[in-house]
Amino acid sequence: MAAPKVRIRRAGVRQLLNDPALTAALVQAAEQIRAAAEATSPTGVGRYKASFSVESRHRMGIDRDRTGAVVSNSSPHARFVEYGGQHTPARHTLLRAATSTRL
Repeated sequence: MAAPKVRIRRAGVRQLLNDPALTAALVQAAEQIRAAAEATSPTGVGRYKASFSVESRHRMGIDRDRTGAVVSNSSPHARFVEYGGQHTPARHTLLRAATSTRL
């Protein structure tokens, strides 16, 4: 017996990748990462710990055809906390939160 052929419709995949339920699940996962980042962020670094936020975004991906969620930190020195500076070691707070969170 021959294997059945499968045709993938790009429009259907695009519709799936923009489904509101997927957006909600991605935002929920991003909230878990944000909570882990806040819990492990260093203290005494200004408003860094209170500057994490989550937002859903559309038009993400290489083809800008899918939904997503982003965890960011709006503190002016967030880059130096995450990646370090000339006299500051890198803390990798968001990286560690993203890799340690079980989703």
